Amino acid sequence: MENDININPKFNIRYTEPTDVKYLKSWLMDPSIGRWFPMADEVEIDDAAGRWVGFYRYKCSLTAVINDEPVGLATLYLQPYKKIAHQCEFGIIVGDKYRGKGVGTSLLKNLIHLAKETFKIELLHLQVYEGNPATRLYERFGFKQFGIQTDWIKEKDKDGKTIYVGRVFMEKFLDK
Repeated sequence: MENDININPKFNIRYTEPTDVKYLKSWLMDPSIGRWFPMADEVEIDDAAGRWVGFYRYKCSLTAVINDEPVGLATLYLQPYKKIAHQCEFGIIVGDKYRGKGVGTSLLKNLIHLAKETFKIELLHLQVYEGNPATRLYERFGFKQFGIQTDWIKEKDKDGKTIYVGRVFMEKFLDK
């Protein structure tokens, strides 16, 4: 995999760099995006963004860029133990104004290729909030639901009432 892969005349995909963390943080701080992630405040977002981008050192994180500005990011959360190194979870996020333009599709396509060819991953899995529209993207790529946790997130709605939001677990075997 080259350091820059031209997958569309409008944007490129490159390996994630440490400075991409500020973009990831800004996306997670955006309420329209942050609502699909479990972090509740800036301290939690800082922690999550640092962990997510920290995988750059293993070259298992990709960033979509337009005019040298990150617009999306996807990371393989590689496993450190041999018995489970054949599988991993991933995370993906696209800036709000770049959704529906092929960025997520290209990131996921490149991430799957990276997982299979470079890291010899056999099984990719993810977790997504119930009702998250990104589920359609995962289904297009052949990810199948294998479980649901109904009361994963506990939060308040706009009226102050406690609500629970579930998460859906999905997986895809890369050789199938």
